[in-house]
Amino acid sequence: MKQTLFSLVLLLSVRSQAGILIQNSAVTDVTVYRSYAKETRLASGLLPAGNSEIIISNITAAMDENSIQVGCKNNVRILSVSSRLNYLTDPEGMPPVRLKVWQDSVKWLDRRARFIAKQKESYESEMNILNANNKLGSQQESLKPLLLKELLELNRIKQLEIRKLIFDADELYKELSAQISVLQKQIDESAQNRAGKPVRDIVLKVNALHEANTQFKISYLVTAAGWRPTYEIRCENTTQPLTLQCRARITQNTGFNWNNVNIKLSTANPNQNHNRPVLYPIFVDFMQPDYYKHKIESEKRDGYRAIMNDKAPAPAGTVQMMGGTSNLYQQADDEFKDGLKVEDKQVTILEGEMMIEYEIEQSQDIESDAQEHIVAVQEILIPATYNYHAVPKLDAGVFLLARITDWGKYNLLAGDATLFFDDMYVGRSYINPNVSADTLLISLGRDEKLNIKRVKINDLCVTKKFSNKKKETRAYETLIKNNKNTPVEIEILDQYPISKNNDIEVNLEEADGAKITKDYGKLLWRVKLLPGESKKIRMVYSVKYPEDKIVAERSN
Repeated sequence: MKQTLFSLVLLLSVRSQAGILIQNSAVTDVTVYRSYAKETRLASGLLPAGNSEIIISNITAAMDENSIQVGCKNNVRILSVSSRLNYLTDPEGMPPVRLKVWQDSVKWLDRRARFIAKQKESYESEMNILNANNKLGSQQESLKPLLLKELLELNRIKQLEIRKLIFDADELYKELSAQISVLQKQIDESAQNRAGKPVRDIVLKVNALHEANTQFKISYLVTAAGWRPTYEIRCENTTQPLTLQCRARITQNTGFNWNNVNIKLSTANPNQNHNRPVLYPIFVDFMQPDYYKHKIESEKRDGYRAIMNDKAPAPAGTVQMMGGTSNLYQQADDEFKDGLKVEDKQVTILEGEMMIEYEIEQSQDIESDAQEHIVAVQEILIPATYNYHAVPKLDAGVFLLARITDWGKYNLLAGDATLFFDDMYVGRSYINPNVSADTLLISLGRDEKLNIKRVKINDLCVTKKFSNKKKETRAYETLIKNNKNTPVEIEILDQYPISKNNDIEVNLEEADGAKITKDYGKLLWRVKLLPGESKKIRMVYSVKYPEDKIVAERSN
């Protein structure tokens, strides 16, 4: 053991003599990309005249060594830059005090639990001896009643005493095991546990004209970090603009906390493939169809569609929209304010040709815990027009939509959104600016005071035959009712099928004044309702096809 410790000390001393070791460098600025982040740290040291080696230690192992950039002062020349993994972390790279306390507590509790287990074994051995010698009297002479009574009483007392000790040992062991389990879960949860994990060293070969105390500025990419946008959308009523609060969910798991650093968010993504696409020639030749291969590829596509459908954002939650502010959500103390609200000049937006950067003025602390840390970015007032929208074929609900025109100037990114209407939580939605439409639609949830129901009119659904043709008539009726105290206008979407076969003929026979888009089979009604008023709209279409065939409506 002594020889091992001596070898380790010798190794560390040789390592320190090989160059100037700098352990106290600090991260000062971080640019967080959608994936990855760029850390900038400052280090200083006293350099002798001539050539020397500088070792800047305690840097995350998640560093991309191909991205290292180094700057220096005092006319010091950088001769070469390299990096290496360091498995011999020094005390500066050991876990923080709180984690050390947890680990020491686990060790102490484990020793106590093992000692209790040994005590229990001793009590159980004593109980076995007592049970093995419970024969009273002998074959020649039995015990007198008084002596028998005393022995039985002594045996009972001793049995109870030992069993009480065993019971107490079991209870204490369970309690210690539970405490160990809780602490161990906390240790496993903490991403700060870097004991035994390697760190990176940046090794600089430098040349100084004279002895000088100089400063180095090092920047590099780290892979275990990134951010994603999230939004909070607030609407007071349908006469006011939308308030869009943009926030960033920052995560980092580099193994080192970012303490008091300047954060800059970038919309760039270094993780993407930035090589231009190259178009190669394709060739055509005769082929023999492979039924089984086609079937396998079809199943793969169906499975992919199922996965994508599972990832689709859920519709906004169901909450009744009302005029005025609910007492349930009214703040009793006017002094409370939104702590995440961004004031003027707190964030500087730098718009480049290929990316946008948000420079946050207030320094931040982002722990290395792989958890999301929400940081406010900006607040935007967006003019919007509002209307009610329903697709009763798919959902028996009427949704309030906000329509935003000229939305490209707001530099929005795709992300989830939390909806508030009249200071009440409505639900969650999704903002997708990656569309080519002129208007961006944001769903503000469903209004429970507007009822809509689509039913099939069985009396009109008939089937007739004409020579070798069959004609099916299908009819649907939609009932809309306004239970609000104000008049509303609702746009209602429905559809009829489109024929892709010349032998199938589809005719729209009744549409009750709907706007018809024949290429898509889309019907659009704009229905105005007074308070308490209800209306009905009807759609009837027929499908004619050969009687020996079967037709079905499908979406693709």
